[in-house]
Amino acid sequence: MKLEKYVDKNLKIRKTILISISVIVLIGVSFLLYKTFASFTENVEFPMMKGKVDYFGNSDIYFAFYKGEEQIDEMPQKDNKENLVFERGECDNGASIIWNSEEWGPMVKNLSKNKTKCSLYFKEQKEIVLGKDILPVESGDGLYAVLHNDLEELGQEWNQIEYRYAGVDPDNYVSFNNELWRIIGLVNVKVGDSVEQRVKIVRTDGVKDQKDFGNYAWDRSGSGCANNWTTSKLKDMLNGIYYESGIGECYTAENDESASQSICNFNNNEDLPKGLDEVSRNMIDKEIIWNIGGWNTSEITAKQFYEKERGLITGNKNAYPSEWSSTSDVGEKHNGIGLIYPSDFGYAVGGEVRNNCLTKNLYDYDRDNCWTNDWLKPNNIAWLLFPGGNGAFTINEVFIDNAYSNVYSSYSVWPTVYLTTTTKIVDGTGDINSPFVLSVQ
Repeated sequence: MKLEKYVDKNLKIRKTILISISVIVLIGVSFLLYKTFASFTENVEFPMMKGKVDYFGNSDIYFAFYKGEEQIDEMPQKDNKENLVFERGECDNGASIIWNSEEWGPMVKNLSKNKTKCSLYFKEQKEIVLGKDILPVESGDGLYAVLHNDLEELGQEWNQIEYRYAGVDPDNYVSFNNELWRIIGLVNVKVGDSVEQRVKIVRTDGVKDQKDFGNYAWDRSGSGCANNWTTSKLKDMLNGIYYESGIGECYTAENDESASQSICNFNNNEDLPKGLDEVSRNMIDKEIIWNIGGWNTSEITAKQFYEKERGLITGNKNAYPSEWSSTSDVGEKHNGIGLIYPSDFGYAVGGEVRNNCLTKNLYDYDRDNCWTNDWLKPNNIAWLLFPGGNGAFTINEVFIDNAYSNVYSSYSVWPTVYLTTTTKIVDGTGDINSPFVLSVQ
């Protein structure tokens, strides 16, 4: 009997089926592995760039990039035209990002697993030059234009448009000295022999969750010409131990003739607010001339106060020595810290009543809702930088007093400064929960 090799006629078909099944299984496994690794890309739906890290062998790390919430293809370069800056970084597998601004790149910490994925977020940095790019708001609470083109005696050099924050509670909060201060506005000031513009800010009382500055005397004694700001004890304190965050003499407790000397500690004392830090000191323009003209009544308008403050001394010159009219102590103890003027309060009224209120005497600001529409109204009596007779003027809970107060009385103090032209707003909206963030460029 002849043996013949059995030939399975269906072998070829079965081989084809087996190969097909194997290919399908292989594709399925590959797809599953791909999905496991690539889900990051598919879920977030933006491109990634593959990179290597030297300190973890050949492990892969993948970076993804955001501009705000927008996906972008590559990491922005340093000093890019869009002014994008690093905001934050996020990684999986327990890793984290440290950003190196000088090298302009990320460092990854706690990298322990292969194929770690990180997202880098960039944002547009705001850069507003104070005194140039703050634009006026013509209605509602915000910035109001003040044109001094009709001042009687100040001269053409003062005829620049100022901008003042006005209204019940405008968005003029600024982070300064790690505290909440407020922007008064863009104000004309004397610098040397010229009139320039600077942004003026004030630390007021009554800001939520913030310690009030405290009560102090304007000067030690009420006798003679004790209301000269250039020699006053309050000016020395503000531009001395407060400016330097130090410890030294101050005057607080009053008696019948003079204020008593005390020791104040502005160096992290729990009972007093802290003094200025170095960053804030570098933002203060110390070349400003603090005008110290005065008058004998508050029954004048904000515009008239503005004139008197700048030295238009008329009437009783014995009460308001002419040499005080537009001088300032710019010596070693004067570091650019003063108080608000009466006109600062007058121009801070906003809303529908503003035009009417600006025609009123500041003594009458308790009428026609002027006071209630003015964000600079105090919670208690506060000193002003405005001499009168042998005393100085104050602002109380209702209006500016119509008579000067004894300089040895103890009232609230609101430190006030002008910022340098190199100071910029780099973040924030001005809201109390998102104050403007300042930086010196």
